[in-house]
Amino acid sequence: MPKVIGVIPSYAGEKTIGLIIRKSLKYVDEVIVIDDSLTKNTGKIAEKAGAIVFYNKGNKGVGYSRRRGIKEALKRGADIIVTLDDDLQHKPEDIPKFVEKIKQGYDVVIGARNLKKYPFIKKFGNFWLTLLTNFICKTKVKDTESGYKAFSRKAAEKIDLKANRYEIEAEIVYELGRNKLKYICIEIDSPLYRKGVTITQGIKNFIYILNRKISDL
Repeated sequence: MPKVIGVIPSYAGEKTIGLIIRKSLKYVDEVIVIDDSLTKNTGKIAEKAGAIVFYNKGNKGVGYSRRRGIKEALKRGADIIVTLDDDLQHKPEDIPKFVEKIKQGYDVVIGARNLKKYPFIKKFGNFWLTLLTNFICKTKVKDTESGYKAFSRKAAEKIDLKANRYEIEAEIVYELGRNKLKYICIEIDSPLYRKGVTITQGIKNFIYILNRKISDL
């Protein structure tokens, strides 16, 4: 059986991290939490809930934390890595769907959120950012800003991630196209709206991958 490890970057997840870990451990072999907060309270709660916790020195950003979590999962022998958020926007009950697609031979699985309950400005921004990101990356990803993803070991070892903050999601899509990885998008329920990528941040994400593409030419 492949070893499945969940990776959860967390900045201020004290209220939800314990529940997410307990639910995730029903579907994965281990959960790695990267505590990116200053107080480190999240990490302490995560340890009690059964997670393996790594503490950043200061606030490094979600991109840095996700990268670190993936690297630590590889060190621990992960065959499949599932990344999800710490705020209950992603349902751990969906993990088996991601794992099954990797077992079927896909390198990367991306959860496409149902944004019907999201504010108009969020849906508008996500639509255009997804369109532009796919144009630059030569991909057809349905939701380029979704953090709910699964990676085969081969894909996790191959992608070259450098972003420290929210640009990480667009950068992953860029790496899919650059490495011609086999990917699939699956529909997921995103029951809660949480403030995340703003329009300003979305523009930064687009500029980031545009600069990466230019530098790789």
